[in-house]
Amino acid sequence: MRRGSNQLRLADYNQAVVLELVRRSRGVSRADLQRESGLSSQTISNITRRLIDEQLIRESTPGGSARGRPSIPLVTDPDGAYSVGVHIDPARLTVVLLDLAGEVRLGRQEHTPQVTDPSEVTAFIADTVHGLITEAGVDRARVLGLGIAAPGPLDADAGVLLDPPQLPNWRDVRLGADLREATGLPVLLGKDVTAAATAELRASQETSNTFVFLYLGSGVGASVVLDNQVVRGTTNNIGEVGDLLVDSDAEQLEWSGRRGGLAAACVPEALVLQAARVGLMPLPDLNDYVAVDDACSALCARAAEGDAVAARLLRRAAHRVAVGLGVLVNLLDVPRVVIGGPLWDRLSPAFLPVMGDLVARELVAARGVEVQGSAVGDRVAAQGAAELVLDQFLAPRASALMVGRPARGDG
Repeated sequence: MRRGSNQLRLADYNQAVVLELVRRSRGVSRADLQRESGLSSQTISNITRRLIDEQLIRESTPGGSARGRPSIPLVTDPDGAYSVGVHIDPARLTVVLLDLAGEVRLGRQEHTPQVTDPSEVTAFIADTVHGLITEAGVDRARVLGLGIAAPGPLDADAGVLLDPPQLPNWRDVRLGADLREATGLPVLLGKDVTAAATAELRASQETSNTFVFLYLGSGVGASVVLDNQVVRGTTNNIGEVGDLLVDSDAEQLEWSGRRGGLAAACVPEALVLQAARVGLMPLPDLNDYVAVDDACSALCARAAEGDAVAARLLRRAAHRVAVGLGVLVNLLDVPRVVIGGPLWDRLSPAFLPVMGDLVARELVAARGVEVQGSAVGDRVAAQGAAELVLDQFLAPRASALMVGRPARGDG
């Protein structure tokens, strides 16, 4: 629980503490805010009045039938601020507009341009973001910024994609600076798997969250949430699990990944290669991620329609993925696994019914581990990127407590 301070010079931090408490509630009284923040009643009164004036929160209708004068709950004003989240997957580009209440106002998904020049993709993203804001009809002045979820490795502080294996010619791309120039918005860059875990954490109704998030898209990755905190690693590049060995007897595929690795078990390219090998479909151009993604969709559809060979391929993939999840659960000792990402909706009919039992077989400690599908859906990474922007600009930060920071008003 974050607590505030009654020292006047900490006005900004205290305001952020109160706004955070309101954002994470479904309605909270001023008395509750005073109790949870540790701030005085006068400070709470000053801050809530200011937040109402700034249209970040508003008073709501009291509920229940308690006698006497009911307390007036304070809730987030959804129109108080917005953020845009973009997920760059090699096959699919997802863009969402998030309001202050954490709800997606508008979303769009496009095929990622299959071009070799990153500047063309950057221009496409900028146009898509501009179109989304315009279509939603929101006040652009209230759009706090743009969050980008992308494959690693990356330098989040510098806003640079270093050399993502699935994005050819994207070495040392200054994505943050380029998009800031193209959109006029502040830009935050984060890894896709940690952005996805952030969105999943925000969507949870649990008061305490500890879980592994397995991300399935054009690539595979994993992120960890421990005690309501997303673990990012020392360089913000946590989650590279594609080479984790899950089947030492796996077939050799004509691709660059590790034989028998987790990526070889479940990414679209590997699944399509396996399907082509047994004659289920012609092999698409593996350099065209959109074509590979479409072929993987066709494979999953065939399995759902009862094709025995397609279903067998996906069952084998589920067994291999369960081995990888077992390793992660044994290592981290978490009670829950969440699987999501752009590919998950297509794989879940084959995976979800069996994954819990399969993972349980791999565990060293005899305990129940819950395996769930994402509560957010296939836009989970884009939504997480937008959440990161809201947190960056609105959440309380310890830097505001530095001695010597100039005061800005009371409360």
